[in-house]
Amino acid sequence: MPELFSDRSKCFGCEACSACCPSGAIKMVADAEGFAYPVIDASLCTECGNCVDVCPARKSVSPCEQHFFAVRTLSEDVLYKSTSGGAFSLIADAILKIGGVVCGAVYDEDFNVVHIVSEDIAPMRKPKYVQSSLGNCYDQISSAVKDGRPVLFTGTPCQCDAVRSFFGEDSSIYYAALVCRGVGSPALWKDYVKFLEKNGPLTSYCSRDKRRADDAHTVAYTVGGSETAVQYLSDPFSRIYAKELSLRPSCYQCPYATIDKTFDFVIGDFWGVEKAFPELADGRGTSLVITGSARSYQMILSMKESAVILETDREHVKQPALETPAKAGMLRRFLMKDIAAKGPDGICDIAAILKKYGS
Repeated sequence: MPELFSDRSKCFGCEACSACCPSGAIKMVADAEGFAYPVIDASLCTECGNCVDVCPARKSVSPCEQHFFAVRTLSEDVLYKSTSGGAFSLIADAILKIGGVVCGAVYDEDFNVVHIVSEDIAPMRKPKYVQSSLGNCYDQISSAVKDGRPVLFTGTPCQCDAVRSFFGEDSSIYYAALVCRGVGSPALWKDYVKFLEKNGPLTSYCSRDKRRADDAHTVAYTVGGSETAVQYLSDPFSRIYAKELSLRPSCYQCPYATIDKTFDFVIGDFWGVEKAFPELADGRGTSLVITGSARSYQMILSMKESAVILETDREHVKQPALETPAKAGMLRRFLMKDIAAKGPDGICDIAAILKKYGS
C-alpha cells in the first residue's frame, strides 16, 4: 500500500489523491481540528501509485517570468463588493466572456466553505479564512474541459498546484492563486457559527467589508435579521486567525510562501500601495496581481479600458505572505486541545475559547 506521507504535517488536504484514485480507496477524513487527511482502505487499494504521483507536496516547478501590477476596477459596484481592487472579478469576467466557467470558494447553506464550479462569481468574492473542501470539483472541471470550456481555478497556492498536478499542463485551465497566509480550522469556524446562531440564524458573513473605506478591515454579519459590523481584529474568530493560531499544520512550513510562484495569476491585497502608488491609497482597496505566463500578462494588459493597471517591480509588492510561512505560536496546541474538548452538545466551549484566544 502506498505511503502518502511520513509526516502528516506536510499534507495540504488538497484532495487530489482521493479524486484520482480509480478504485475509490482513498477517503478524506477530518481530524479534531477539522482538517481533512486522506485515509486509504487497504482492501480496495490496487497500489497503482496514482495518489503518490499526483501529490503536489512531492513536486517542484521551474521559475517563470513574472510581471507585477497594481489593479483597480473602474466599476464602483464591483470595487465595493470586492476585498481589494476587484482583480478576481476582472479575470473571472474575462474567462466567462470566452464561454468559460469559474471554480472558487463559497459558503454553502450551512456556512461550510466549499469550492464550486459556476458562472456566478458573486459568492466567490471576499475571502473565507477557512480551509475549503474541493468536493467533486475535480470531476466538474474535467467535464467542463471535455466540453471545450475554459476554466479559471482560484484558490490557495497548494490547491492550484494540486489541480494543475491532477490535470497536467492543460491549456484550457487558468490558475489564480491567492496571496495566502494559511487556512483556518474548519472545526473552530463551525463552532463559531453555532455560537453566533444562539441569537438566530446566520444569514450572511463577510470577513472583509468595505463600508468604512478602511481597506476592508471590517467584519459584518447578520444573525436573526440583525446586522453587526465590527473592526476586523475585534471579531474573535478573525483575531485568532490573524494571530496565526488556527492554521493547518502544513501552513507553518508552506513551500508556497514565496514571491516566486508559477501560476497564471497570483492575486491579493496590495499592501504598501501608499508607497508605490499614493494616488490609490484611499482605503477603497487595490489588488496586487502577479502574472506568471504570457497569456495572463496579455490578459491583464487588455483590461486597461475597464481598470486602472499600473505595472511595478517586485520590491514594491513584498509582504509577509510572499516571503515566509506563518509561525505556529506556543498557544496553538492549547487552542486545538480546547477545540477538541467537546461538551454534551457536541461543540467545544466556544465562548471561553473566543475570550481566551481571541482577545
